[in-house]
Amino acid sequence: MTEKRGRNRGKGGMVGRAIVSDVAGTTRDRRETIGNLAGVQFKIFDTAGVDDDVMGSSFTGRGKYRGAKRRGVPKNPTAVPDIREDIVLKGMAEQTLAAIDLADVILFLFDGRSLIKGGSPNDVVEMARWLRRHRAPGASSQVVLCANKLEGDAWSQMGGGDDILNEMGRLGFGEPLLISSEHGDGMADVAGVLVEAERRKKEELGITDVEGEDPYSWAASTSSLEPITMAILGRQNVGKSTLLNALVSENRVITGSVPGLTRDSIAVDFTYGPSRPSGPRSFSIVDTAGIRRASRRSSSFDSIEDDSVLDALRSMKLAHVCVLVLEAEALHLTKQELTIADGVIREGRALVVVANKSDTMEGTPDEYAMGVKDQVDRFLPHVGDVIVIATSSLYGSNISHVLPVVEGVFESWNRRVTTGELNKWFRDVVASNPPRMARGRVTKLKYIVQAKARPPTFRIFGNVDEKDLGEAYVRFVRNQMRADFGMEGMAIRIGVTNTNKKNPFAEKGRGKVEGGKGKGKGGR
Repeated sequence: MTEKRGRNRGKGGMVGRAIVSDVAGTTRDRRETIGNLAGVQFKIFDTAGVDDDVMGSSFTGRGKYRGAKRRGVPKNPTAVPDIREDIVLKGMAEQTLAAIDLADVILFLFDGRSLIKGGSPNDVVEMARWLRRHRAPGASSQVVLCANKLEGDAWSQMGGGDDILNEMGRLGFGEPLLISSEHGDGMADVAGVLVEAERRKKEELGITDVEGEDPYSWAASTSSLEPITMAILGRQNVGKSTLLNALVSENRVITGSVPGLTRDSIAVDFTYGPSRPSGPRSFSIVDTAGIRRASRRSSSFDSIEDDSVLDALRSMKLAHVCVLVLEAEALHLTKQELTIADGVIREGRALVVVANKSDTMEGTPDEYAMGVKDQVDRFLPHVGDVIVIATSSLYGSNISHVLPVVEGVFESWNRRVTTGELNKWFRDVVASNPPRMARGRVTKLKYIVQAKARPPTFRIFGNVDEKDLGEAYVRFVRNQMRADFGMEGMAIRIGVTNTNKKNPFAEKGRGKVEGGKGKGKGGR
């Protein structure tokens, strides 16, 4: 199902998790998520708004919008075209057209409140013409008109409302549904459309429901391996979106040489290694907006960049593995990149560093990667032997190494070491480098257990607490564990419990009554 409409028509509010704003053109990329309405499960695409500028940028083999003529030649021949705007508009048009091709149902949203209040219907008519021209020949997708922003029944008291909405019904897509994305009005009518679309789709695919069986089992992943959520993080204009497109071999998100193109965090499902002996692995690769320091963000009233950064940080917290993308031309790690890497580790996520744009550097990619690795080890020693991959997303250099590395780091981050194997290793480590004496007595470390994975968390039991054992020795154990169990690029949390300390609650309430006195039972 695809939502298509003019700019600022309320489609992001209908999807629910997208960034919404009163500013027209907030949504740029094609965002997809899974929805469920009236028992129907579906994939929904949230697309960019379509207006004259976007329609004029949609130069495809299916025909050109006539507005391109007046937009193609500027009135002032000496005027310099806005390259950033052209990149954005062209990308928005391409992503919207891609969603149209994939959809079974197209929700054509327009601002019903604006029309009833006297707005011109010309833009809706032009969008309808544009949609007819750009739908694939013989497309079976259903177009459903939706008049948005008509909450309650207040609109019906405005004069001429019925006439205007009936006029929209003459566009050839049937009578419009009256909805309000923000308030949820009219969703029952949308649900009816989806139920009917589901019935037609199942007939087309030859699927029959069996009682007691999951009706969507046919759409489930066939892989027995756990899906991996991977977030791509970094500063603006370091090549995050280009990396995602290179990984999935598709122009899935808008890319360009100007910073700040990405706003929403865009999750793309991808199956890696379908012919591997171990079976395919499903990835959810999330492209995020560039993260700048708060002092350098746009101070305009719309605060879209602040929302984009919050969305990126939310994606980082929900990811299994975070890929930090660096730019080769910077020649060094910036303070902002160090802050992002530190945040990933403190959040307990696994970290892989991709040193992008290696084609702009002299020397081999391996030399460049080693230089980046040395900087990470020097400035972030607690990250611990992070894996660095030198790539060129533009030319595809070393792109094939990224997903296997991410998969390996995920397995280490998700690993549980058996208690027997762990304690055998622990005895050897302690024997090779015994801890110092504490409070004038020999330190005895009895055993170690793994409390949890994701991130790996361990607890040492002995006759000292963590303060007496010392941070230096805990760091030594952590580094040995990282090297011997291959836990690169992730936090390894180790706690220490003193088994000799008495339970302060053990004797509470156990006083004895002697001679009728005392604080035990019967005493006061």
